[in-house]
Amino acid sequence: MELKQFDTNLDRFHYIIEENGVRLIIKRLASTSDTFVEFEDIGSKIIKENTRKLLWLGLSILFLIIAIAVLIKRMNGGRIGDGAELFHFSVSAIFFIIFLLTKKNVLFLTQADNTNAIEFIATKRHKEKLDSFIKNLLHARDKYLVGKYAQIDEFLPYNQQYNNLVWLYNLKLLTKEELKSKISDLDKLDLETGNDKKSGLTKIVGFKRDDLEDEGEEDDD
Repeated sequence: MELKQFDTNLDRFHYIIEENGVRLIIKRLASTSDTFVEFEDIGSKIIKENTRKLLWLGLSILFLIIAIAVLIKRMNGGRIGDGAELFHFSVSAIFFIIFLLTKKNVLFLTQADNTNAIEFIATKRHKEKLDSFIKNLLHARDKYLVGKYAQIDEFLPYNQQYNNLVWLYNLKLLTKEELKSKISDLDKLDLETGNDKKSGLTKIVGFKRDDLEDEGEEDDD
């Protein structure tokens, strides 16, 4: 699935959900960036911000002050060029309009600690498509993470798999019952394969057995 957005600064955002993450391509007037975020780094916390570029407001206020000063000087009999105050009022108005146009409604998709933020444009005209895209993105992330980290593997260390299951539970991708069931299966496999829970190392008994058989064959010779 893909999502394309653009803002008043002519910045273009292109999001692509791939097999193991999301790709973000940003094209600005003077630069282009291509960023890939893996599903493991994508959070579900949503932060919304409304921002404007205060530089334009500052310039607007500056020219407004100049225009008022020029007007006061003219009213006090000072020699001022024709239309000077009108010029400064006009420039002030133009900068204020630019300030209004720089308003950005932004949505960040982040992890619980506000890291690995993915930025989206959250204006009303983008809302429906954005909501749908985020829903599909999180669904793809959840499916990928559960498929990769909720499977019990006899060749992986016990502690690593245990931590993965607890991590999925904290992400609310496993229920408490599912977590208990997975840990129970992990404990059973641990006893069968001889995993050391404290060190997290996996003992592969078969290799030792083969070595003993080889030694027996050498003795027979």
